[in-house]
Amino acid sequence: MGVGTIVTVNRVLSFWDRTAVRRAGYVIAAIVFFAGTVAYLNVRSEDSSAPAKVVPGSDAAKYGATIPLPKDAVATGRKFIDDALLRKDPGAGWEISTPTERGGMTQAQWATGSIPVPLFDQAAYDGTRFKVVHSREKSVLLLLLIASRRADTKSGEFFMELAPSGDGWKVNYFGPRGTNPPVPAQRP
Repeated sequence: MGVGTIVTVNRVLSFWDRTAVRRAGYVIAAIVFFAGTVAYLNVRSEDSSAPAKVVPGSDAAKYGATIPLPKDAVATGRKFIDDALLRKDPGAGWEISTPTERGGMTQAQWATGSIPVPLFDQAAYDGTRFKVVHSREKSVLLLLLIASRRADTKSGEFFMELAPSGDGWKVNYFGPRGTNPPVPAQRP
């Protein structure tokens, strides 16, 4: 390396040490970053408007296309919590559940209140909040927080799956978070 090269490198480095030059470099870097982010978001939003390909075995093939959360599915879920979880009217809970959730029980058996849905004390019940896990044409899956107002009754997290049935929705699964759904009974 010659003396001339070293002098040139030192001049470039001393040029960068100037505050005004450094600030201009930072501003240019910020503008490039911002422009790149805008370009990425535009490309991403254009891709999401294209119809998705349905791949056999995928969630789209199993559950259908993504849809806005149906209000009648939420209403059915709220009614199921009142009727089955809080046991206000277990017989009505049977009517808005699928055979999968009923576990082979008859309406008369279900109406006794001895059902495959955990009991939550009505006096301790302090409301339900939910998060949408997915909302599809063939399945709505909600993560529920059942809140308790009493220290002796624990709040709990539950999964509720609703499936379309006729002109409305029915509860297809209800169980505590962290457990597997029941294994379906063998069919003849």
